[in-house]
Amino acid sequence: MYRLGIDTGGTHTDLVLLDEKSGRTWVEKVPSTPRRIVDAVLSGAARILDKAAIEPKDVHTIVYGTTVAVNMILQGERISAGLITTAGFGDVLEVRNSYRYGNIYDVQWEPSPPIIERRHCFEVRQRHDFRGQEVEPLDEEQVRQTARAIRDLGLESVAICLLHGYTQPGHEVRVAQILAEELPGLPVSLSSVVSPRISEYERASTTALDAYVKPKLSAHFVDFAEQAEKAGFGATLLTMQGSGGTFSLRRAAERPIRVANSGPVAGAIAGAYFAAEVDCANVITYDMGGTSTDLAVVIDGAPTVVPRDELLGHPIQLSSIEITPIGSGGGSIVWIDEGGALRVGPDSAGASPGPVCYGAGGTRPTLTDAAVVTGRLNPDYFLGGRQRLDREAARDALALSRDDTDDWDPERWAAGAIAIAAADSVRAIRRVSIARGLDPRDFAIVGFGGAGGLIVSDAARELGIPTVVIPPNPGNVSAMGLLLADQSCDAVASRLCPLDEVDVGTVTEWFDQLEAEAAKELLSEGIAMDRITVRRTAELRYRGQSFELVVPFEKGYGDGALEHLASSFHQLHEQRYGHASPNDPVQLVSLRVSAVATTAKPSFPRLPRAAGAGADAAVKERRPVMFDRKIDTPVYDRALLRPGHVIEGPAIVEEPGSTTVLWPDQRLSVSPIGTLVLTAR
Repeated sequence: MYRLGIDTGGTHTDLVLLDEKSGRTWVEKVPSTPRRIVDAVLSGAARILDKAAIEPKDVHTIVYGTTVAVNMILQGERISAGLITTAGFGDVLEVRNSYRYGNIYDVQWEPSPPIIERRHCFEVRQRHDFRGQEVEPLDEEQVRQTARAIRDLGLESVAICLLHGYTQPGHEVRVAQILAEELPGLPVSLSSVVSPRISEYERASTTALDAYVKPKLSAHFVDFAEQAEKAGFGATLLTMQGSGGTFSLRRAAERPIRVANSGPVAGAIAGAYFAAEVDCANVITYDMGGTSTDLAVVIDGAPTVVPRDELLGHPIQLSSIEITPIGSGGGSIVWIDEGGALRVGPDSAGASPGPVCYGAGGTRPTLTDAAVVTGRLNPDYFLGGRQRLDREAARDALALSRDDTDDWDPERWAAGAIAIAAADSVRAIRRVSIARGLDPRDFAIVGFGGAGGLIVSDAARELGIPTVVIPPNPGNVSAMGLLLADQSCDAVASRLCPLDEVDVGTVTEWFDQLEAEAAKELLSEGIAMDRITVRRTAELRYRGQSFELVVPFEKGYGDGALEHLASSFHQLHEQRYGHASPNDPVQLVSLRVSAVATTAKPSFPRLPRAAGAGADAAVKERRPVMFDRKIDTPVYDRALLRPGHVIEGPAIVEEPGSTTVLWPDQRLSVSPIGTLVLTAR
């Protein structure tokens, strides 16, 4: 049987088809179709099934990752969503909190506009206290008046976030029932369902984001399911959550905010998997696509999980794999600012019109154009030769309207653009490593994405990272990550109290309740109970802090479980922030249970070993490539490289979906399954 992974990005849609029995894979990459995303998905699926000579009915599972939610917010799509909250708290999205995201000392920082306009925020009389006791009953007539106002404004969805709704959801449920009576079919998001946790603003932001993306994303998932069925697929349809597990497309339509960052999260999972194959447990994953680059830190084989995240300036109060994006990708625009400095991004040419070298109407040069001009990219072998790139058009575009064109050196301008993109990556890697007490020299870096291999070595050399790992089919790694992820369901509950004032029995009882809730959802998806395992974690902080750390709650410690939990928290705090305070009181904030149905991991076929270390038979051609100077460089066909081959840089390694650059001071070897390992020499 076969599994199909589909990752839809802003520029390309990547697909991986896996034969579970043999471990063989097929890959495909097609241009994304932003106006109707499913068109690219279906065309790519048809192409990859044709490659494998199978029918849609042979695919039993499809796992889908999408950037629709991110792109909606990034592009500022006008979705008219509303918010219903407790009387006196209608300004919650405007007031926010005092934290300046990114840099608390930046006095010029301005927050992103609220995802829901203030005029669309409604207040209703009701109140619970923080213990869940009713202080004021819900004014149902006021709710009906609010429903009529929502109808008159033509709002497309509504978020319901009442004060202390995480302790007692009854009023939120009743508001939703009244809206269903007054406005049948209106999409509604409840904070007690989306994010039943303390922190008023973060909970409201998460619920508002869910309501904002729900009309479009839910419709997209429904369209995806319908079109897949029409195409002959009878497969189970899953999608990726930000937490790193998959769940059904039906559940995703109900809680769409869970799928934010699904593509980048899948990339982090796959990056960790392929790094482990070459004995690298601590890695930084580097996923450069057409629009952006996403970084994640993997320690002891596991990507870093945080209790809350941020989506383009908007807090998301959901446990997720930590992804750090930067606005630099293969389609990023190369430009000159008002001071005459060369810049790259964050604006992107996207899938349409794309880079100038595509010949599809693009007029502004991009990082891809720079890669063509420097010789890093082969204009005759883009997407395996399916598309020819116009090098002369890219060269002309890089003139950048300069007056002194007589002294203009296109290769050096292009090399400068690549160096700037690499410098952007270096700064971001420092933020996720050095700024957190981690030495990047103790890590390997895993480069993937369509453009990852072009830049990753530049960044690694600058930081002193000794090992660069390039997985098989790097342009499709995120799609492969979708197939490696386990199916899961999370259940969370806030239990704010000093850790030393609660006993093990009470905490265990709370966990048992959450475990039953999480397992119930997986059972409803047809997962057998004997396939489900449970992971328990607690979110802890020092008293007075406003952020938490996620700490595993391990069984087997009996009456000493809470002391062990506190000790683990101190150790994690030391690791993350460089200090700990073992004598300070620790606060329990929330409990979380993840019910997991493990997915069988593929066993990739091992390649035959090369007869000797030399790889001359894999050389396709030689061409001049601009590094710090122009060097005549051999170009290798990755399909012909085998374990045992060793290549001394400089070199270019080409394959249909990606290109890897090897600097003169690097050496390349090949793992048993074809992973490329670049090391300093």
